[in-house]
Amino acid sequence: MTTPDVSLSAEEVKRLSRKAIWRVMPLVGFLALVAYLDRISIAFAGPLGMNKELGLTATTFGFAVSILTIGYVIFEVPTSGLLAKFGTRLWVIRIMLTWGVIQVLIGFAPNKEMLYLGRFLLGVAEAGINPALYFFISVWFIRSYRPLAYTLYGVAIGLSGVFGPLIANSLVSLGGHLNFDGGHGWRFLLVMLGVVALLAVIPTALWLRDHPRDAKWWTDTERRKYQAMLDADAVSANVPHLSIWQVLRQWRPWVMGFGYFAFFYAYYTISVWAPTIVLGFKKQFGTTFTSLQSALITGIPTLIALIGALILGIIAGKRGRSGWLLVGASVAGAVGCLTTTVARGPWVLIIALGAVALAGNAIGLYMPIANRVFAGTGLVAALALINSMGAAAGFFSPLVTGYLSDVTGNQNAGFYVMTGLLLIAAVISVVAERHANRIERDSGVSLVSSGHGTTTASKDGSVPAP
Repeated sequence: MTTPDVSLSAEEVKRLSRKAIWRVMPLVGFLALVAYLDRISIAFAGPLGMNKELGLTATTFGFAVSILTIGYVIFEVPTSGLLAKFGTRLWVIRIMLTWGVIQVLIGFAPNKEMLYLGRFLLGVAEAGINPALYFFISVWFIRSYRPLAYTLYGVAIGLSGVFGPLIANSLVSLGGHLNFDGGHGWRFLLVMLGVVALLAVIPTALWLRDHPRDAKWWTDTERRKYQAMLDADAVSANVPHLSIWQVLRQWRPWVMGFGYFAFFYAYYTISVWAPTIVLGFKKQFGTTFTSLQSALITGIPTLIALIGALILGIIAGKRGRSGWLLVGASVAGAVGCLTTTVARGPWVLIIALGAVALAGNAIGLYMPIANRVFAGTGLVAALALINSMGAAAGFFSPLVTGYLSDVTGNQNAGFYVMTGLLLIAAVISVVAERHANRIERDSGVSLVSSGHGTTTASKDGSVPAP
């Protein structure tokens, strides 16, 4: 296979790539945001009436949050084959329809047992959404722009931590005013989030396209140049295409999956427990906030993290490397975890939670490393495996943190566990980055600066288009 005959300047690469980002990432980010809001919706519903009505303790609440992950993990890798068969657009539409219906039904759960069942089925329905959108990004962007695209994807998910408390508080209040199901505002919250998922099918069907060449907003010249640019990038990468089973037999995706587990453990812990921690400020520090103030304060750690993650994503895009940035984020998160256990004031604790949230939101920098190691169907399988192992943190994080909270009376032990995991994640990030560098070096590929980001160069120093 030869490099396509196309000559593009760095400015033209930047212009076309940015046009693609502005056209596709808002919708992709919105889908990720809706999916994650549904996934953590009971984190907001719990302290706003659900736990009291259904009789949930910290442990059983943690289990209700966690059980979603069992269904998600079981079906994540098997569905990757269906993604390759049906394409991103149809597969995402199927996922959204089923998860929207199930989320609505969860809003009417009469007891904790039905809540558990609904959450498990929601995990089954959502299985495959992240690998599908991760793979979509790998198809749409050259490698030098994937760190930025993945970071924007992660930022979109992280916005659930900023706006989620405000949305939840508003919907719970509105549900109470409307006397929904007898005035149970938390039920109205869960139902409306399911309705949003169902409505999101419409823009997905209208605007999401599996391949850049199918998008109608390109001019003919732009379409030809952008596709040639993608082809050139794929050729210069020289990454072997492996089958699903060949990927699963390797050690690389499993080790990377555990690193992703550690980052996602931090992400999920902050997402699920931040509302409860903020509501506990009165008991811990004697500080009282209104419901609106609590909702605003709950979003501050995630806002800090999103700003930091976006900066890291821009740096990664310019360097074409993200491993050492992940190390910095994970170490900062570990320090934040330890700080939360000794904080003597609410604002110190909020800043410490922001550092932990930064580690969790840095997950957008992790997938570009997998993109440098795998390609084609093998990349789909690797992304599915890595993501499913990360999603497993969604089971263990709430359950372990809830159990330790019940046993010890505070969240300190849970943060000690997270400290160790983040330090392990730092080591794995170094190993994964060095391994990706070695693959590129052995295949005669290196990344060199090219305007905004990077492009590929062969051993003789020539730069294939773009």
